[in-house]
Amino acid sequence: MTANVSQRGKTAFKRSIAWYLRQWSRILNVLTDEELERLIPLLSERSFRSRFQLFSTGEPPERVYLILKGRVKVYQVAENGKEVILDVVSRGGIVGDWAIVENGERTACAQAIDDTVAVTISWEDFTYFVQQSPRLGFAMVELMARRLAGMQRTMMSLVSKPVSARLADFLIAREEDGTVALGLTHAELAQSIGTSRETVTALLSRFVTLGALASQQGGYRIADPGLLAGIASGEVAVSPRHPVTASAPAAG
Repeated sequence: MTANVSQRGKTAFKRSIAWYLRQWSRILNVLTDEELERLIPLLSERSFRSRFQLFSTGEPPERVYLILKGRVKVYQVAENGKEVILDVVSRGGIVGDWAIVENGERTACAQAIDDTVAVTISWEDFTYFVQQSPRLGFAMVELMARRLAGMQRTMMSLVSKPVSARLADFLIAREEDGTVALGLTHAELAQSIGTSRETVTALLSRFVTLGALASQQGGYRIADPGLLAGIASGEVAVSPRHPVTASAPAAG
């Protein structure tokens, strides 16, 4: 009797998590109620401490992670040993599904940026569910397309834009309600836009001095969206090497 009560409690807890996550996830919100009910028994909850390695390049895919809380960075390690951050996934996002187009082998790493809670599903159950749910399959195709488009924009930005524009692009892409919660160290931010930590630190200071950003706890508030957009487009040049004042134009 006690075991049955315990099992019912676990099922109810999983159901509440799944329904909660469906409100935030672009993937789960396409499922019908019936599909969600079939998915619930396959889910389990995991917690990870900051800097915990979820998986590494070359490993076979074992699990897919739906993020409830915290942030996870997906990255590759270049031949010179430097990390290149491909994506930062937060609440409602999915990590570990990229192997679906990687011939069954991880070609990227994933690490928790801060304390993270995720709902996980085995790779076998995930792929089977994608095959059985046309809505989920189509949502995954859309997600892959958005990721590829984002990576394409990043590559174009790296070869065609100055570092100040790349940084402004990065900030604008992560703006929510006028604020940017970085969730990354300056070194990790630098790995995302192809520059050095010192350059990122200097440019963020320049952006604040110019009035494009205002510092706040955990990140920045976009104080002048038009100015930040001008920096992102390259119309306003900002140098990490030459200080600027609030009344002076940005140095080239």
